[in-house]
Amino acid sequence: MKRVTLILIVFFLAALTALPQKRSWKSVFGAGAGVSIPYKEFAYNTFTYDAGFACPGPNLEAEYLFYGKIFGLSATIGYSNFFFNEKGYRAEYDRTLGGYGINEVSAGNYQVLKILAGFTLKLPEIAHTEVMFLFHLGYAHALHPDLQVTNSELGVINSIEKVSGAGPAANAGIKINYWLNESYGVSLNGSVSTTTPSFTDYTAPDSYFDLPIYCAGINVGFVMNLRSPSL
Repeated sequence: MKRVTLILIVFFLAALTALPQKRSWKSVFGAGAGVSIPYKEFAYNTFTYDAGFACPGPNLEAEYLFYGKIFGLSATIGYSNFFFNEKGYRAEYDRTLGGYGINEVSAGNYQVLKILAGFTLKLPEIAHTEVMFLFHLGYAHALHPDLQVTNSELGVINSIEKVSGAGPAANAGIKINYWLNESYGVSLNGSVSTTTPSFTDYTAPDSYFDLPIYCAGINVGFVMNLRSPSL
């Protein structure tokens, strides 16, 4: 992670030295909300080591972008809440136990907080519309939900307390801004991201387990040009 941070710092300083003297760059704040959709291992609904049993949930995001005609820098902070597929998890226990007893599952939600930074590539603006590609690296902090499975004949057969984990994160996305005037606009974002936090679990062989978290996000929101239109 230290190496990634160093690369981003060097990249940022190099970009600053390449800035033109003309003050044609935009300084933009944006915020939005939408839905996060898990995929790959994070969305698996069968018993495997890295299955997440995650379902789509809401997300929130705030970002800052500093860019010119083609190139720019950007940073974002985002929060996602993923529901846990209790029905699918119970079905796997019913299958595994062969119908012995009645299983009940109680679970909370996954929560993921991401802080990311990187660079932006922008296509030429057409009819007040900007299309940008964003590439980010950073850090993610995740909460694994509390989980309990109870069998009517055996009692509690699985229990996990809510636990936190962290790890490096990567994100790639596309952003479309439509400017209503020189200061304000609306935006549509689509992205894919990944992180693999480690969670403590003293019942596991190594007292921890890694959970790959893959998700796609779709957001709508607004953007605001922080620079004066005259600059």
